[in-house]
Amino acid sequence: MKLSFRSHSSSFAALLLATLTPALAQTTVTLTPSPTSLTFAYTIGSALPAAQTVSVRASAGTPAYSVTITGSNAQWLTVAPDTGIMPANLSVRVNPTSLAVGTYQSTITMAATGVANPLRISVTLVVSNALPTLAVSTTSLAFTSPPAQPAAQTFRLTTTGGPIPFTIAAGSVWLSVTPTTGVVLPGAPVTISVQPDATALAASAVPYTGKITITATGTTAASKTQLVSVSMLVNSLSPTITSIWPPSVLVNTPAATVTLRGTGFQANSVVMIGTQSLATTVVSSTALLATVPPVLLTTPGVLNFYVSNPAPGGSSPAIGFTVSATPSVQITVNAASGVAGTVSPGEIITMYGQGIGPAASYSMQDADNNGYVDTNVAGYTVFIDSVPSPILYLSQNQVTVQVPYEVTLGLSQTIQITNGISLASGVVSIAATAPGTFSLDGSGLGQAAALNFSATNQTYSLNGASTPAHVGDTVILYMTGEGDYATVIPIRTGLLVPTALTPMPQMNPLPSVTIGGQPAALTYAGPVVGSLLGILQINATIPAGSATGAAVPISIAIGTVNSQSGITLVIK
Repeated sequence: MKLSFRSHSSSFAALLLATLTPALAQTTVTLTPSPTSLTFAYTIGSALPAAQTVSVRASAGTPAYSVTITGSNAQWLTVAPDTGIMPANLSVRVNPTSLAVGTYQSTITMAATGVANPLRISVTLVVSNALPTLAVSTTSLAFTSPPAQPAAQTFRLTTTGGPIPFTIAAGSVWLSVTPTTGVVLPGAPVTISVQPDATALAASAVPYTGKITITATGTTAASKTQLVSVSMLVNSLSPTITSIWPPSVLVNTPAATVTLRGTGFQANSVVMIGTQSLATTVVSSTALLATVPPVLLTTPGVLNFYVSNPAPGGSSPAIGFTVSATPSVQITVNAASGVAGTVSPGEIITMYGQGIGPAASYSMQDADNNGYVDTNVAGYTVFIDSVPSPILYLSQNQVTVQVPYEVTLGLSQTIQITNGISLASGVVSIAATAPGTFSLDGSGLGQAAALNFSATNQTYSLNGASTPAHVGDTVILYMTGEGDYATVIPIRTGLLVPTALTPMPQMNPLPSVTIGGQPAALTYAGPVVGSLLGILQINATIPAGSATGAAVPISIAIGTVNSQSGITLVIK
């Protein structure tokens, strides 16, 4: 059989074409973007974000394309050109004007001829508020002293937008600011109060300057740190002196420190005697200390003190300070309360003064055992209104005596301390009563010197934290300055109350006692057996309804005159 070559060749070509044609028809064209997604950020009120570019390439050929935009409220997104042929460079712009704060999403979809799957490019737009600005209502404050503490001034913090946390620091010790931290909210300004204190500042023609620093977070860079300047002009005052303590010292005393009280004292005030300035310590605007050198204390006489302030304040009127050739009683106080002033017949009093007693100290004596405290001890006698006083304690600078019952009531009754010659003198006012309650530590304040008596077990204990009194118990209190009540006793001054004294005299009417805010019933108010008449014992029952605690206040009145405040009991 004869074969034809041509016929064979044609068949092979047809077979090859038939094989390749389906492969060519199945080739896929793809689109590749760069970048694959876009993000825009916009702060309200600022310039629009710059356009961004997306480059798109086809894997084969130059197919035609078209662009559509989809998404919620996609009007803010534009693409150009929106039609064309590959390759393409798309310019993408956003216009977030009038959009609220938030995050927005849209999609750019690109369809191309011969491309089965459209290209999708996601676009994100983030819209945020501009950083708020912290506004300060003023940048400066000015104060003038006096007064030492001028009225406070204020400024306000406000925000132009969202909340702004802040802290404030005063840069000078004479400045205080309130509040020092907080948050400023829209519609809720914060008022800052500025209070200066010129107490420790010397007068000066040039104002003191300070600053207040306001530090904020979450705000613009320009308002993160802001300053308010403060000036304080301190003018000199005109001083006055109202008292001097002590009013006198003994001649040839070493350097003496005196306390001056008055008004208008300031940091650079100086105490003067004539043209000589004294070492001066300013305690406050109403008190200062001055040291008098020994050279000024060598001659008896009167030194005239005055206080000098820089111009325009000037100098105070003078006050006299005595350099005495003899001692004097500087102050007389109730021995129980420590309160100076009026005393009463029979009261135990303590007198203080430089050199008013002997160098050695002596205690109460009854040398002849007659049952009365001696009025002459170690050669010393104390006369009050010319009547000898029983001496309870005697020392160089302190003398404790009983006011004789025989004294006359009235103002400025004389005190004379003698040791064969007139050694020291003073005056005291005497009234019918001048009560004072004994405290446990002798200060006249705090825990009373009191005993508890329990009716249940018939025992006594010292009132205190470990042994409190209870409602219904009896407490025993001690006073002096109750006045002359035991008139049935013929000779009362200096009497050491004997056990055999019957009937034991009692006050009539009884004192008024309040414990823990409630009136207390009294079962006794009279002398203390074995003690000096003039020390009063009061037996009071803790009333129902009394306050309880470690420091329950008590008050005692004899007639219309009250004992000192500040005395307490422990009651549970």
